Amino acid sequence: MTIPNQPNQPYDRYIKESDFNSCKRILEALCGHTKMRYGLIRKKDGQTWGNWCVYDYQYQKIVAKNSETYVSIYQAIRKGLSPIYIDDSELCSVNQWTDILQKFGLKSYISYPIINKKDAIIGHLSLMNAEPVKFDQSKLEMLLPVCSDLIAIDFKTVIEYRNTRRKLEQELNYSKNRELVLSSLAHDLNNPVSIVKVISQYLQGNIKDENQKSLLKKIEEASFRMKGIIDDVLDFSSIRLDYGFIRVRDNQRMDSLIRQILSEFELLHNRTLIANINLPVDIPCDHTKMGRAFTNLIGNAIKHGNPHQNIEINAFIEKENFIFSITNEVSYSQSSDLTDLFKPFVKGANSNGLGLGLFIANEIAKIHKGKITVSLDDNKIAFNLMIPIDSTAPLQ
Repeated sequence: MTIPNQPNQPYDRYIKESDFNSCKRILEALCGHTKMRYGLIRKKDGQTWGNWCVYDYQYQKIVAKNSETYVSIYQAIRKGLSPIYIDDSELCSVNQWTDILQKFGLKSYISYPIINKKDAIIGHLSLMNAEPVKFDQSKLEMLLPVCSDLIAIDFKTVIEYRNTRRKLEQELNYSKNRELVLSSLAHDLNNPVSIVKVISQYLQGNIKDENQKSLLKKIEEASFRMKGIIDDVLDFSSIRLDYGFIRVRDNQRMDSLIRQILSEFELLHNRTLIANINLPVDIPCDHTKMGRAFTNLIGNAIKHGNPHQNIEINAFIEKENFIFSITNEVSYSQSSDLTDLFKPFVKGANSNGLGLGLFIANEIAKIHKGKITVSLDDNKIAFNLMIPIDSTAPLQ
């Protein structure tokens, strides 16, 4: 028996090789039981028939075959829904069946319909061999209905999986496009807000009227909050869109970066931050993103901490790890599950932000093969950002 090679099915990127594992096992078991070389499952889609799975028992694998041979046999032999059992075509009582099977070099042939729950035919299961094969028809009459039901279930399951893959890919594309739009919008807003912030700071230093200074201070604080939201959106989009393209290569001075960020917060919020910085070595990192992580952690402490209590910041090296620690007294009770703080869009009490700050800081730590831990002792909460000094080494 010869079946010419052709593609098994039209190309569909949502089709996976694993889709046919179940049918392959069924055909393998049936071919092994009946001693037939070929097992074939065909599926009906609307009015169109196509090969679903063709199995060659001799080579123990699924093969890509066209359906011309089967179509010819089907059109000549298959009538109605009754099973067909032919162990030797030369002894077949239907001469027409003998002629068509011999035309294609077949001696043994079994065909069984695949029916769904609505009693509609949705496929066929066939077994074929070039030599006569003796099989136990009574056992097959018990086995094939079960196999047919299993194949019908597999048809439904696989199609649902493919549709899910298609919908998931579409949703991922929609999500990526939404993030691109958000990123573009944030970029467009970034410069005007920054200009407002800088002008308000400049005017405060050149105006003597206290009422006007107070008004300018409010403008500065509002623009600072807006800038923070815009930066969160930009960082969120950057992390989600470019995570795999970020490379940590250059060693950077962390002490000067931390002091610069602290001075900016002290000036804007008019409060002193207690800092102990002991960093004798440079750290391999993305300077901009690491600065953003420091900013988010310090901003979180100021925003949600007790305004009348000090914020303690420590930066040091321990066990080949760079550690940035920030501790403050909370002004309200915290959630029992502190890990929720690192989820996106989780906002604290009285928060006017997007709830992205700690999530972004934690993702930046992950990019650097590090992590952020959080602990709560009475009313004091501590965040510890840790990254390895050696960018190729794990945390100690």
